[in-house]
Amino acid sequence: MLKVEDILRGDFDWENLEIDDDEFDEIETELIIDYLKKNSPKERQLLAIDWNFDNSKEVIKWIAEQPDTDKGTALFLYWYMNPQYFKKYKDREEWEENDSWALEDFDIVETLEKNYISGFYKNQKYAFNPKNDVYSGYDWTKEVDENDMKAEIPKEMYMALDGEVLESPNWGEGIPDEIIPILDKLYEVLDEE
Repeated sequence: MLKVEDILRGDFDWENLEIDDDEFDEIETELIIDYLKKNSPKERQLLAIDWNFDNSKEVIKWIAEQPDTDKGTALFLYWYMNPQYFKKYKDREEWEENDSWALEDFDIVETLEKNYISGFYKNQKYAFNPKNDVYSGYDWTKEVDENDMKAEIPKEMYMALDGEVLESPNWGEGIPDEIIPILDKLYEVLDEE
């Protein structure tokens, strides 16, 4: 299996390499997480601002599981994942019975919520207001219809956070520019059969 540390070496031999779609997706996810590990929580916030939520959920899951992730980033990701949708069933068991295809997203939303309200995220530098999103101008809370929900969104998740607002880095689909050249090389060796 192709390893991130190998392809990041300057002397890596790309000559006879061939990968399939699954390998490409896996290594892309690993490259993004490797980038985030080597950088500060600021890069997690920058990634979140431009992230395409159709991309790998493993990246968001990793961010949600890091105690040094900023509270503003966690709150941003929580609302961008439409938590009200995941409250239409009372718990994970009911999700498994009815909409098992969305379990990965359900688990991430639950992790973000649990970690946020438990104080797992210790740092708070970045602003986010779910009622007036500074990045989109959107009121995420207007989508909440408690009549359609069997579980509640904790009140703490509605509270605005003051702090710094970062400019979008304009990373295509949220993928850091720094790793694009490597992804381009991987794309060239992708077996399109």
